[in-house]
Amino acid sequence: MFPPTASTICPRRRTRCGLSLIELLITLAIISILAAMLIPRLGEHVPDQLLAASEIVAADLEYARSLAVANNSKYRVTFAPGQNLYVLRHSGSNTLLDVLPASPFRQQSDAPNQQTTDLADLPLAHPLVTLHCVVATGGSTEPVSDVEFTPLGGTTRTELTTVWLACASGTERRFTSITINAATGLVEIGELVKALPANVAAVVQAQAPVGP
Repeated sequence: MFPPTASTICPRRRTRCGLSLIELLITLAIISILAAMLIPRLGEHVPDQLLAASEIVAADLEYARSLAVANNSKYRVTFAPGQNLYVLRHSGSNTLLDVLPASPFRQQSDAPNQQTTDLADLPLAHPLVTLHCVVATGGSTEPVSDVEFTPLGGTTRTELTTVWLACASGTERRFTSITINAATGLVEIGELVKALPANVAAVVQAQAPVGP
């Protein structure tokens, strides 16, 4: 019997350097199948994202109201949809209250007299929840930029103030509302909807910049 030669043992010791064409096609097919399974699931996170964000916004509004009642003064929350944030400040006449109480939710860059909440910084996964618009609804629907709480807990506005949040895009896009009662200042989170009410959509459309 002859001893083994290099030609007989090389194939067994040969190291594979890459995928064959067939293996590559199989790998791509598997990735495509997994992606197809994952994409629909991304939309399932939208309700959870909106609910979590709306609860944070509602809690901040309730906090502003509680400060107004406890300190017998006024506190204002100013919204900046274009920057996706809102800011809490004391707005009453007693300047001793301008410095807000210490809070773990204040940003390091905040001045002592303000507390900023940036929706992009919330501890939430993607897709990002955005501050879509803020409106006052009475006899008509008008865009507003703030809500101010009084010592009695209500707001200085006689109409309902509604904050609208949005999440995702395309067919997955959803909206939810946080409504502040003018008389009591109490906050209510609305249901998820696929589209804004017609009166709110008209206000948003009217505010949209006109192209050249």
